[in-house]
Amino acid sequence: MKPYSIRDVRLEGGERMPLLVHDDPLGLPVVRTTEYCLTKLRARGLRRLSIRQRVGALGIALHFLDSHWIDPVKRAAEQSFLTLDELVALADHCRARERPAAGRSVINPEQAAVRYSTALDYIVWISEPVIARMMDPRQRESANFALQRFQQRARSVAPKPRGKNSHIDGERHGLQDDQRALFLWVIKPGAPGNPYSAAFQARNHAMLLTAYKLGARSGEIRGLKKIDLNLDSDPADLSIIPRYHDVDDRRLDPAAAKTNGRLLELDAELRDALEAWLEDRKVRARWPRAHRNPYVFVNRYGDAIEGRGYRQVIETLRLAHPELAPLCHHILRHDWNDRWVMMVDSDGVEFEKAQAEQKYAMGWSHQSKMPLRYGKRATAKAANKRILKLQNGTPENDE
Repeated sequence: MKPYSIRDVRLEGGERMPLLVHDDPLGLPVVRTTEYCLTKLRARGLRRLSIRQRVGALGIALHFLDSHWIDPVKRAAEQSFLTLDELVALADHCRARERPAAGRSVINPEQAAVRYSTALDYIVWISEPVIARMMDPRQRESANFALQRFQQRARSVAPKPRGKNSHIDGERHGLQDDQRALFLWVIKPGAPGNPYSAAFQARNHAMLLTAYKLGARSGEIRGLKKIDLNLDSDPADLSIIPRYHDVDDRRLDPAAAKTNGRLLELDAELRDALEAWLEDRKVRARWPRAHRNPYVFVNRYGDAIEGRGYRQVIETLRLAHPELAPLCHHILRHDWNDRWVMMVDSDGVEFEKAQAEQKYAMGWSHQSKMPLRYGKRATAKAANKRILKLQNGTPENDE
């Protein structure tokens, strides 16, 4: 049994806060990590999912410290901290999967780096007050120097995340042309190969088509409200509005949008799909509680769809069509950016203008480096097309 787990608590103002708790019948919060989350993570303005990721990392770090009989307070008082061997073991512990998948016993380098850096930050955070309480100035100076040496040792063995601009096997890319055609065909209501029961086809078509055509995040799609849609205008449009701590959102996995709000226009196909779903949504016999909440996409009971339910929709599609094995929601976001880069390349739009428009469409800030991370497959294809053209057009030597 895991010694720690995560529990979401709702504060008086409606804010949800992930806390690390003891995984026993009492399930009481871990006092030190709760204080750390409030004073360090929450104070930095991190979103709930980012805090949750780091709270999970704290649970992994505490499990390591407990299993190795390491008391960071005692180590700080003794000015010993963690040895190099212990840091290497901690780094390996941060790389390990909690539930090893077939052929994969480690997580990706980015996740491991977050776990390790969170563990170190927590150890330093615990150590600093211990050092500050030392009465002897020379002892305090010696302890601060020992802490700096510890941080240098820790950085030397830290898991290194891959460069954001690298092109390495295993990175997420968009769909291949044949996968894209198959995806768009089998999600249509009534299409041969549609894996969903007739009752869910209109909803799933509208939901997946919105993800494909707009490249929106899962939380943005699950957080769409009926008032965000304007389907009577020409062209139709919808608004993606970040709603942090939304009082309407009673889900265990709230639909928080990490990106900026924006107004996006819809083509006729997407408008028709949304209109068909909204008409179907009104049938109380099929969606009993749908009239009680404002969200566009609901589960079979009519409640706002959870993240787990949304992922299950995509998983059903993957199981029915092995050709779509790489498919997940974020693949559709990558695919949107692939198609954007290819369109810009064919249209000959000025690079800076096209990138500014891409940032708006994705909800990224004007300073964001995300366009360099997304759309890599299209960038690689365009680059290789030019490389072949250059090779084929190389002038012969005059000799």
